[in-house]
Amino acid sequence: MVINILMILYVLLTFFIGWFFLTHTHRPFLVFHPEENPNLSGIVKFGGWSLIVVGVIAAVATIMQNDVFISMTLLIGVLDILAIQLMLVHFFPKIK
Repeated sequence: MVINILMILYVLLTFFIGWFFLTHTHRPFLVFHPEENPNLSGIVKFGGWSLIVVGVIAAVATIMQNDVFISMTLLIGVLDILAIQLMLVHFFPKIK
């Protein structure tokens, strides 16, 4: 029961973060300015779509109630978020 509630929360978070990235491909957010850098805009768009896909897969895993599928989905989600963060680190403003 608890895992279902946590997975629903996880699905909602991945959808929200993916939607946020997709709506900010041409608007500044935090310290990033994708409207000035097409590479950063592409990374944000890729990150948004990949999180939406992970959210859909996580929703299917939650409905199926398969523990192995849920575990694989969580691992894929963690690796996806880690990859997005590592790509975004390259675009942090440089301190002079």
